[in-house]
Amino acid sequence: MKIQNKIALIFTALSAGIIVALSVFVYFFASESIATSFFHRLEVRSDIVGHAALQENKSLTSIYYDIKERHLGSLPYEKHRILPGQPDEATKKRLALPSSFYEPAQNNIPARFFNHDTSYVVLRVARDNRHVMVVSSALDTYGMQEMNNLKNLLLIGFFIAMVFVFTFGKLFSNEIFKPIRRIIRNVKGINAHNLHQRLVVEPTDDDVEALSRTFNDMLDRLEVTFEMQNNFVSNASHEFRTPLTVVSGEAELGMSIPGLSDAAKESFLNIYKEVEKLEHLTNSMLSLAQTGFDGKKEQWEEVRIDELILSVKEAADRIIPENQVAIDFDNLPDDEGKLTVNGNLALLKAAFSNIVLNSCKYSDNKPVTVKISADSKYVIVEITDQGIGIPDREIGQIFVPFFRASNTARYKGYGIGLPLTHNIIRMHQGKADVQSRVGEGTRFTTYLPFKYF
Repeated sequence: MKIQNKIALIFTALSAGIIVALSVFVYFFASESIATSFFHRLEVRSDIVGHAALQENKSLTSIYYDIKERHLGSLPYEKHRILPGQPDEATKKRLALPSSFYEPAQNNIPARFFNHDTSYVVLRVARDNRHVMVVSSALDTYGMQEMNNLKNLLLIGFFIAMVFVFTFGKLFSNEIFKPIRRIIRNVKGINAHNLHQRLVVEPTDDDVEALSRTFNDMLDRLEVTFEMQNNFVSNASHEFRTPLTVVSGEAELGMSIPGLSDAAKESFLNIYKEVEKLEHLTNSMLSLAQTGFDGKKEQWEEVRIDELILSVKEAADRIIPENQVAIDFDNLPDDEGKLTVNGNLALLKAAFSNIVLNSCKYSDNKPVTVKISADSKYVIVEITDQGIGIPDREIGQIFVPFFRASNTARYKGYGIGLPLTHNIIRMHQGKADVQSRVGEGTRFTTYLPFKYF
């Protein structure tokens, strides 16, 4: 998950927690306020009913009820029970209220009780040395409706708020990470071919500026290192080849001396052959090192992979005339653009020639199939042989310079070809995959990106 998405989610989660806490606070205090108001209204009615019950002149009793109905109205499911004094156990059992509910009323303190959506009030009403205990109950339907409306309003408001919070969080994080994305785009555009490019450093005096300067410092060090390697290889190429050429020439001259003994001729011949091997090894090592350069000295152009494979086949025919390399064109893409890559023709030819010649060599010239295809991103070249294969425990080391599999002792080689091929493919922003079974053969699959991808 991208960091900006994480920030948006964290911001949303924190906001959700705050909104939930605020909603619970509002709901709780609204509930308390509505309940308190309803209990007070029920107490007023209970007090009027109690005074009406203590009125000796019964003709005036109707006045109390008339005042109650005219000015206060009745509450939903309103009931009043008048107890002449301290309620007995039978009365308490009949009303199904706890005994502690009546204790405050005995001390002239109104008591409130809420049970199963019904509100209860008990209070002691006294008049002319007489007193009664009034137990009143009612159902606050309006209050419950208000609380239900408030709950729905808070829930809807919560979800709407979450949508806005997440949206604005995404916009906020997107704006914050805009400089980071610009750095990522610029860094992706810097590769072995334009190592001299640098990031644009804006004087913002923040972490983004520090990050950009750090990247530029690292690129400075990398460019210096590449230049040093470039100079070393160029000088080593000249210094190695000159003495080897001299030794090779002297060996040829020694073999042509008249009257030379057979032992001396054989010695000069061995020197000549070993020098020839050393020259081949030196050239391979230099080629391997050169694939790590910055690409300034190589010529990059549009390369058609199908034409390249045909030229590799022609080269294999010259080197190993008895080869059985076959090219499968049945899976070529209809779009010719998917066969074109941007690369160095000589290096790519060297890479695929190494694979094809290895397939011929390690299969003792058994059939080798080269299939060309493409997917949505890469042009794919599969080279399959019927050779000796590579042991499973060693297949991960075939791109290590000078490594040779344990079953290749009877074949000449130096362990340079596949590492060179791997470096060339990586230089072209591609990748390679190898599948092999001992005694059955090897499939070497390369993926090179299209020119316009």
